[in-house]
Amino acid sequence: MGTYAQMGTWPWGQRALTRIAEQRALCQEMATRPNAAPNAAELAREARGHLDRATQAADQKRPPWGRSGVFIDTVETNLHAAHCLMLRYMPLGDLEARLPELISSIREHLPAQDPRRVAVEELLRAAQASPLLAESKRETVITAVQAALEAREREYLRVRSFRNIVYGVTVCLTLLAVGLGSFMAVNPSVMPICFQPENRIVCPTASQPYAGRVEDPDPMFAELAKRSDYFVIELVGLIAAAVAAAASLRQLRGTAVPYSVPLALALLKLPTGALTAVLGLLLMRGEFIPGLSALDTSAQIISWAVVFGYAQQLFTRLVDERGQALLNAVGGAENATLMDQRMSPTPGMKS
Repeated sequence: MGTYAQMGTWPWGQRALTRIAEQRALCQEMATRPNAAPNAAELAREARGHLDRATQAADQKRPPWGRSGVFIDTVETNLHAAHCLMLRYMPLGDLEARLPELISSIREHLPAQDPRRVAVEELLRAAQASPLLAESKRETVITAVQAALEAREREYLRVRSFRNIVYGVTVCLTLLAVGLGSFMAVNPSVMPICFQPENRIVCPTASQPYAGRVEDPDPMFAELAKRSDYFVIELVGLIAAAVAAAASLRQLRGTAVPYSVPLALALLKLPTGALTAVLGLLLMRGEFIPGLSALDTSAQIISWAVVFGYAQQLFTRLVDERGQALLNAVGGAENATLMDQRMSPTPGMKS
């Protein structure tokens, strides 16, 4: 086990080690107070065990790729367990002094109608009128604090699950884009992105004049199509999507949650833009969009690839809103309740 403040650890781990060191000192201090609970020594020993496990998880120079969430969960759950154990044996006077801090945490993660939050708020008002809490009320406070900390852990879990889903979809779309480009590089004549304006055949990287107009230009498209056509269109769409991702970041607010949701949302746009550029041009080639069925030059094809690549924002905007809603729900019990109500089906509707 490393030191409690090892400078070589990962950034979030460094902050966690500082919290662990502070919690360890508090646990030791409260166990030695003269008015501590009779079983303070035993409970303090259990709390130190939880803190040791949290230290082992946080004291990592570089967690394995994709495993940081496991270490974060280990740190958070053990820190919370040690904190609740300390509340069980600390003197009532110290617990009463900490009531404003505890109620603040409870209000962040429990809705106003939660009976545990209501009970602790009543205790806070009673503590202001009387000099000391009754021992029988200690468990009321601890129960509410445990519920608030468990709610915080669930909030983190929802954010991490959403981030992992976004990363998974991003990987799948990237593989599809690479696979499509590779397949068309090997078989450029299967589905060429070419157009037939007047007296000309136009593809993304080449064009060729011809006399007259043929009813079936597909053989000429297959002959003129190049292996790099799809990769060029996908690259242009990816660049346009990157610009859209940079522009969309202005709507995302920062968060203290140790999961990179904004980064995951930005990365999702890149393969989506590459694919929407290809699919949009294929729709135009199939004359699905009236009036835009025959592009005149290769530059026009590239220009429309830019438009379709940027247009992926229409599909990813809802994902952005969902991600921001999850981030807003962390530490906002009322926001989380409203979000759950919006996401749940209305009465009478079939799921």
